[in-house]
Amino acid sequence: IESIISKAQIPVKAVLGKSSIAVSDFVNLQPGDIIKLDKNVGSELDIFVGNIRKFVALPGSYDDNYAVRLTSIIREE
Repeated sequence: IESIISKAQIPVKAVLGKSSIAVSDFVNLQPGDIIKLDKNVGSELDIFVGNIRKFVALPGSYDDNYAVRLTSIIREE
């Protein structure tokens, strides 16, 4: 079982921020348009493993790719 579980792929996502826009604005989005988020540039990001918030991180880069540096672990209480 451990061998099978260790090969399982789990989605990990970094959330840059959240925003709400009207459907009419959404359908008219074009390349170059700007969507204002609820976080400042350089703010810590929430990192989700599956649908569970597990880490907090700072945005960055690694080998010419976008990356995050974990700053804290979210522990279940």
